[in-house]
Amino acid sequence: MTAGTEESPALGRPGSRGGRARVSGELLLTALLGGLGVYVLIETPTIMVPPAAAVAGPRLFPYLIGGLLLGVAVLLTVQVLRGQDAPPEEGEDIDLSQRSDKRAVLLLVGLFAGHAVLIEPIGWPLAAALLFAGTAVILGARRWWVIVVSALGLALALWAIFVFGLGAYLPGGPLQGLVG
Repeated sequence: MTAGTEESPALGRPGSRGGRARVSGELLLTALLGGLGVYVLIETPTIMVPPAAAVAGPRLFPYLIGGLLLGVAVLLTVQVLRGQDAPPEEGEDIDLSQRSDKRAVLLLVGLFAGHAVLIEPIGWPLAAALLFAGTAVILGARRWWVIVVSALGLALALWAIFVFGLGAYLPGGPLQGLVG
């Protein structure tokens, strides 16, 4: 054994910090990543492709993502089996002595549920603007005019990208009549 490395009694691997539990957790993560990649690759051919689709049709990105997931899973598995594990998370910005803010979490869950319910009646841009503004307020933003302008601008920009740029349907609500 060289100076500066510690040997794990559980596995006899240099640099190992957590023994068998850590390795099995890392291998479980790589198995989940690999399984997700395989699932994406198996399901991608079922995506309906319109006859007028360009060369880069709707299956291109799922194939890329599935392949990347599978590739990363294989590389991580090899790395774990070689004993090159990552350092344990130390919670850089987390103050473990403080309790979690359950009120904020519940309010955010309520905002997401409200967003899902409001998409059809008021349209995606307004529902998203309410979601963005509400999230900013819950997380501590205080200048209301910045919140409103930012939320509306972001929601409208995202809606325009999806509707006009990608051809996806997102209900426009009051804006639907303005754009046809």
